Amino acid sequence: MRRSLFLCKKVRSEGRKMENLLILGAGGHGHVVAETARAMTDAEGKPIYDKIRFLDDLKPEAIGKLSEMPLFKKEYQEVFPAVGSYEQRLEMYTKAKRFGFTVPVLIHPEAYVSPSATIGEGTVILPKAVVHTGANIGKACILSIGSLTDHDCVLEDGVHLDCGAIIKGSRIPEGERIPCGVVIEKQKRR
Repeated sequence: MRRSLFLCKKVRSEGRKMENLLILGAGGHGHVVAETARAMTDAEGKPIYDKIRFLDDLKPEAIGKLSEMPLFKKEYQEVFPAVGSYEQRLEMYTKAKRFGFTVPVLIHPEAYVSPSATIGEGTVILPKAVVHTGANIGKACILSIGSLTDHDCVLEDGVHLDCGAIIKGSRIPEGERIPCGVVIEKQKRR
């Protein structure tokens, strides 16, 4: 399911109860996702999430292993895939949906996302990132700090725009990682 930013804001600001978020992966990206989720507030400035925890097979701060995700369904309504590998992110996304979890869109309050942009579930948009008019962002994407997705661009599922990457007039294929500072204009890298 895709959501426009308007819908994301509307859902988040209608006074719903605070949710618990389970982050899949407790590495560096998992902690970035956790900070983004903690920064998100509703229209009254109250945190969106009451409790944020990790599942990870190796990290000691995790409350369980990734394979134990279904066991946490009662306590955690939302799950977010937070690993660097796009294949793993999409696999985690698919499993979470199959187990009946909601997979949110996480948008840092210091990012700008046009109300006409469409954002897929499981996508995180970090501080100072910009998503312009009519852009279409797939599911399980990472839009890192200071990245720019110009008007009407398409990022397919699992795309990772690294810090400062700029996309203009382009469609980026599934799973592509655009390195820091790279400019892609009409499908050409510079």
